[in-house]
Amino acid sequence: MRVSRARFEEAVRAAIDSVPEPFQSYLEEIEFVVAERSGEGLFGRYEGAGALASGGFPARITVYKRAHEDACSSWEELVEEVRRTLLHEIGHHFHMDEEELPY
Repeated sequence: MRVSRARFEEAVRAAIDSVPEPFQSYLEEIEFVVAERSGEGLFGRYEGAGALASGGFPARITVYKRAHEDACSSWEELVEEVRRTLLHEIGHHFHMDEEELPY
């Protein structure tokens, strides 16, 4: 399935908006970026020191459009997969290890 970049960004925005209110202020520290694809076939990537670090560069979460499109066959499935990816990457912002992440 393929969608326009603007449509994909709608899915990313919906995923960000779905994060519970107590965590929304932490998301202001994160730059969310949509990229066409990663060289490693990733769905997303977190870069940063995390929510507990002070100073330094802002955190960044990159969401890879093509990986999501290739894995999904409907808009609803794509929206849910983007949400899962963002929750996973946001978990890294809170210093959660892979084993602790819900997705």
